[in-house]
Amino acid sequence: MTGKKLNAGKLSLWYEEGFLRYIQYGNQEVIRMINHALRDHNWGTLPMKIEEENIKEGKETFNIHYKASFNHGNISFALDCEIRGHPDNSLSFSYKGRALSDFTRNRIGFTVLHPASPCVGNPISIVHTDQSRTQSHFPVQINPHQPFMDIKEMHWSLAENIGAGLYFEGEIFETEDQRNWTDASYKTYCTPLGIPFPVQLRKGDEVNQKITLKVKAPEGLSPQEEVDSPVVVSIDQDSALTLPALGAMLTGPMKQEIIRELVNDLGLDYLRVNIELDEDTDESPLSSTKNLEIPLELAVFSDDPDVEKLKNWTKESGKIKRLLLFGNTSKVTPEGWLNKVPELRQAFPETQLIGGTDAFFAELNRERIDAGRLDGVSFSINPQVHAFDDQSLIETLPAQGYTVKSAQSLYPGKLVGISPVSFHMRWNPNATEPGKPLREPTGWTDQRQYTPFGAFWWLISLKYLHLAGAGKVCFFELMGENGWARQVGEGLEKSPAFALRSQLKDYRKALPCSSEKPLLVDAIAFENDHEISLFVVNWTKTEVSIKVPGGFTPVAYLTEQKFEWHKADISSMRMPRRSLVHYKTTL
Repeated sequence: MTGKKLNAGKLSLWYEEGFLRYIQYGNQEVIRMINHALRDHNWGTLPMKIEEENIKEGKETFNIHYKASFNHGNISFALDCEIRGHPDNSLSFSYKGRALSDFTRNRIGFTVLHPASPCVGNPISIVHTDQSRTQSHFPVQINPHQPFMDIKEMHWSLAENIGAGLYFEGEIFETEDQRNWTDASYKTYCTPLGIPFPVQLRKGDEVNQKITLKVKAPEGLSPQEEVDSPVVVSIDQDSALTLPALGAMLTGPMKQEIIRELVNDLGLDYLRVNIELDEDTDESPLSSTKNLEIPLELAVFSDDPDVEKLKNWTKESGKIKRLLLFGNTSKVTPEGWLNKVPELRQAFPETQLIGGTDAFFAELNRERIDAGRLDGVSFSINPQVHAFDDQSLIETLPAQGYTVKSAQSLYPGKLVGISPVSFHMRWNPNATEPGKPLREPTGWTDQRQYTPFGAFWWLISLKYLHLAGAGKVCFFELMGENGWARQVGEGLEKSPAFALRSQLKDYRKALPCSSEKPLLVDAIAFENDHEISLFVVNWTKTEVSIKVPGGFTPVAYLTEQKFEWHKADISSMRMPRRSLVHYKTTL
């Protein structure tokens, strides 16, 4: 974890770039993050530039003061913040902002992230703005809407009867279940979504808010201090399960020999191809797939589906494994497709029919479809809906499993698939800009797609989706800046994720595997007929000691600096910074 570690009494926390992360009482995480955001009329999150910063710290106290600005397009906003840590296990965060231009916004001000794992299912008491009180629980299944509303105070308990309280000033707050977007948290934010947005701010308008956190422990209880002990990695060696079918998106014209080469090297089970059925043409967009000899997953977009037209188009294609039935103006599978299921069954008797959404699980959770006559449901995943730094992307990984489990609960007995997993948002289902189509591409790319970090992120994403029981997962585009490989001059550049996947493609089973500190160290374990291979990721930028099950020997490692396997020192259980270590044991 980067940033500066500070203390407020017996609370410890990290201060990083204007925000507070990992507020803990000993080893007990209390708050994942306190931050603030300015989100424009399309829910875009504007970058903040800190211009002045002063930090004073004592043994059990601190005081941080900074000035910052947001400047993007027609938006200009100045900010003055003060964060104070007190010796009685409390802290306060004050926010004073001023608009320097006229602009519209959807949200402005504080958000608080409550970590999902220690909170899920626990009781909580909400004090409302009229001072009435509601007793509730943090949701277990992913809640489609706001579980807590009209919040003035929040009070909840942690392990060992430790009590936590949050006090809000300057705005009305409410809470949403961020696991809908694979954030591993519940988010308490302002302004309530029931208030119409976007909101017009005029030059000179002020925004003033304050949050106070208080943590109380039973008399005589001292927090369990963190010690520099090895991170324990565990494996259930008796529960090997088949990995989900893996695919990639074919997004543009490519030479068939290149497609075959990439598919073979990656060991893919299928390719996804998007079909715009409402386009006014009789020419099939699938003719180039005819001789590929790999099953296809067709994502078919239409508001008024013409099954006969689709049937004619697919005469020139390869084998159709699945049809993903999506709309052009609806976020989830429209009734037009559901009404055509009997006709689709006759036209494609050996093809799986899948409903759901090309957007986030949130859409499928909020607009639930009748999947009774379908074979399964599908939704997409990307880790950058709300935050963009490395640590936030790491935090999303365990939450991917929550979405699969919740989908299984909503649609029991149905295949749950992910299509696709991308590193960024491909299109924004919540954009409010008039005159734009629903699936307007963002055009975004992310340089981490072609870094070792991207490879490690893919590997652990596979772990959590597998453990949750996903039936199939489409990872990334096959080719391009958002793909496994990209064109560079006359040749191909294969990403580190490509290199890693190609080395692992022969593994068809994985074992349940866990880390006691998955935000620092995580792992995945594969099994074949002769051995178990354990791959452990050190997410941190420092060396970390780990403890793996007996019988496992380090074989090789690679690092973020140089993505090449090096022979491991079998006497050492210390992992290099931001690295991947391969351990083996024979069966």
